Amino acid sequence: MISRNDAAAALQDVERATGRSRQLRGYRAAGPILMVWGLIWILGYGAMGSLSPQYWGQVWLVLNGVGAIATVLMMRNARDGVEGSRGDWRAGVAAVAGAVFVASTFIVFQPQTIEPFIAFPGLVVGVLYVVIGILLMPRMAVIGLLISAATMIGFFAFQPWLAFWMAAVGGGGLLLGGLWMRSA
Repeated sequence: MISRNDAAAALQDVERATGRSRQLRGYRAAGPILMVWGLIWILGYGAMGSLSPQYWGQVWLVLNGVGAIATVLMMRNARDGVEGSRGDWRAGVAAVAGAVFVASTFIVFQPQTIEPFIAFPGLVVGVLYVVIGILLMPRMAVIGLLISAATMIGFFAFQPWLAFWMAAVGGGGLLLGGLWMRSA
């Protein structure tokens, strides 16, 4: 006969295994999404370093649209066959809220130079990934801390080349982070 303590320990083992399995599925689903956004950052920040500022908004609008569509499709594919999976509307609402927050911050603080416009998305993404990492997937916290640190290093040390710096370390960091998460 199984004691009450043995049964409780067995249930805890099952809960830990279920949680770890869910976390690994999350890593495998998030890895390709980070890789797509890494490519988008490389292209977008590369364009910022190469093109006149009058074209930046158009470039980012197209790239963010492509990234949003790709993200929704990848999330939908990752959820296919997962019992109890929810709709994609939450990710869409979160993305819109994030875009409104970034735009509102620029409106309120009205940066006088271009560097804050270049660095701010890296800081926002960094803190979001840290929060996601603390709550759900610890590897995301590491990626977020590294992106935030690289953004600040670039902001203070490489301002004339900040857009290219963000393309390399932000975009490259997301690509490498995506590969690291897929390997979990």
